[in-house]
Amino acid sequence: MFCRDNFIITARLQAQPGKEAELKQVLQEGVRACFGQEGLLIYNLHQDKDDPSVFLLYGHFTSEASYRMHMDSEPIRKAYDQVVGFIEDGPEIKFWNILEKVGRSCGF
Repeated sequence: MFCRDNFIITARLQAQPGKEAELKQVLQEGVRACFGQEGLLIYNLHQDKDDPSVFLLYGHFTSEASYRMHMDSEPIRKAYDQVVGFIEDGPEIKFWNILEKVGRSCGF
């Protein structure tokens, strides 16, 4: 499989005022709970240095099918149910294609 065949997603979430810590905790627990999922190569959580109410999830999957399995998994359903109470609006989700890559192989 070529890296270009991988399925990449980002999700940007903005915490409601005063809910940053709660959102951070739910997102961290959700990411940890996904460890070892089939087809999940990378799943990172980031927090904006300038605006700590903004979080970014970066997911790298072997295929769209593995992404769909991830989204249907218990940890993601549980985290989503909790996240809804802490965010301003729905998450901003974007899908990406890899054009070029340097570094480790596709197997990470």
